Amino acid sequence: MNHRFALIIMAFICSLRRASAFTAALLEREVPRKVSSVLYLSSEAQVTPWNSPVVSERVANRRRNNNARFRQHVNPLARQYQQPTVLTDSWPQDTFTICKKPLHLDIGCGKGGFLLDMVKKTAEECASSELSMADALPYNYLGLEIRPGVALMAKERIPVHGAVGVLDYVGCNANVDLDRIMDRYHSQSNRLLLDRVSIQFPDPHFKSQHAKRRVVTPALVSTLAKYMPEDSHVFLQSDIQSVLDDMRLRFRESAYFKDTIESVEQYLEENPWGVPTEREVSVLKKEMPVYRAILIRNGVTHVAGNNEISVLDQD
Repeated sequence: MNHRFALIIMAFICSLRRASAFTAALLEREVPRKVSSVLYLSSEAQVTPWNSPVVSERVANRRRNNNARFRQHVNPLARQYQQPTVLTDSWPQDTFTICKKPLHLDIGCGKGGFLLDMVKKTAEECASSELSMADALPYNYLGLEIRPGVALMAKERIPVHGAVGVLDYVGCNANVDLDRIMDRYHSQSNRLLLDRVSIQFPDPHFKSQHAKRRVVTPALVSTLAKYMPEDSHVFLQSDIQSVLDDMRLRFRESAYFKDTIESVEQYLEENPWGVPTEREVSVLKKEMPVYRAILIRNGVTHVAGNNEISVLDQD
């Protein structure tokens, strides 16, 4: 009995030694992997989600495979999306033919179909003019999109649809980069040029703990007001009533905007621009409601550095 017990103990000790040796070998292999990962991130510190070669390759593969589907939602508060996007040193002069034109800004532009249709519609209205498209169109158009692959695909559509010089798409987080982008656009002008803003069918982020991820924040409202002249307007729409109500409330609480409809329980019945988004077309085909609102920039002077100014502060 004692001999058998001694054999069991020896076998147990041997198994422990083998397990210990195996664990040590694993740890030795993992250490260099961790170090190389950190070194890689450090060496690629200037690469953002929107200019990464990996994104370009993925979009190219999707085109080859006729696959235009992308992830619907991202977390805008994730560390990777807190970086400023990369703009060329001469943006927007190297993008827009006439940089002093009023600007139509579409926040959350997706694949860019809405602004492309806006450009086409306006160009058709100016078709009788002998001027070039850049000279004839009353606006420049700029779309912002946080999803890197979607933003790149939108940008690649510009030359295909003949909109070079009047339209651009920038991959970025609007709540990080909007002020810098607008400041660059206004660098050649002594007047406010952000004349029209559209925020359409944004990510709803339904969960209460995710509400802080929504695109319309007091800071975003304040930044828009900084660059919008009096009587310019913001167009909001969503197929989710609570999402529209939340966006609308952010603007109504600001000292800088006035709702065109007094009651928060009433909504615009139709799209005032007559150019629907792909989402809008899909929702209407299903005979589901779309909730819309327009807010007008009033004459209150923007207060720099104060993103929380509200109507209450004016009393």
